[in-house]
Amino acid sequence: MNYEKRICCFIDILGFRNHIKDTIQETNEDNLEKIESIKNIFDLSKRMTYDSGFSKSKVVTYFSDSIVISYEFSENSQLYHTLIDLLYVSFELANKGYLVRGGVTIGKLIHTKELIFGPAMVSAYDLESKKAKYPRIIVEKSVVENGIKFRQENHSQDDELEYIKEILTQDEDGYYYIDYIAKAYTEFNDPEYDLYNYLERLKLFFIDFNHKAEDIKEKLIWLQKKINNQISQIHINIERENFDLELRNYYRTLKLLEI
Repeated sequence: MNYEKRICCFIDILGFRNHIKDTIQETNEDNLEKIESIKNIFDLSKRMTYDSGFSKSKVVTYFSDSIVISYEFSENSQLYHTLIDLLYVSFELANKGYLVRGGVTIGKLIHTKELIFGPAMVSAYDLESKKAKYPRIIVEKSVVENGIKFRQENHSQDDELEYIKEILTQDEDGYYYIDYIAKAYTEFNDPEYDLYNYLERLKLFFIDFNHKAEDIKEKLIWLQKKINNQISQIHINIERENFDLELRNYYRTLKLLEI
């Protein structure tokens, strides 16, 4: 058995220990609502990352609170499709009060239904645990460069890069990350109104700093800054002359978070 050159994505659900802790009430009774919530997010994650048949080499492994996805590096436009899957997972889980962190890298890997190991797995895990730091899935530049090279025949490199940029944003530290705040509009049934509700839900879930450890506060501050950036951009956009008056008044009530 030899290594293959593969794109490797390692994703982890943040704060999972605390989520498990919440499945037991103070009376030592099972918190059935929380148990069902955790089950649902696992079911959702599996549906979102399930191999639909588009890829010939994609393998997905689930264990505990983590997901590993990999595919053979030269599959045309598979990076775009994989990033879309990860965008959906990040968005849907955040919308239900769960945050993810991860790393996407390229390298040597053995990944089958029975086992997974190799330098690419180590690198992806290190990206997640040491570099991502905040609730984001970061993508190495070498992965983006590889994705532009291996694209559909009717796509130019510029075309493929534009598709990928519809999902990724370059953060202040230079890392590309899957932007489930500013670029999640493809998930909305009614984008004009659903964006408001999504941002309000994120604010509701993730603004409470009470009893939070310093490292958790740092993660939430990052998230809150991203939410505020999006709200500020919305406030700029709605003042354009051709913007619908009803929507303008609606989004004027969307308030920035105090950090």
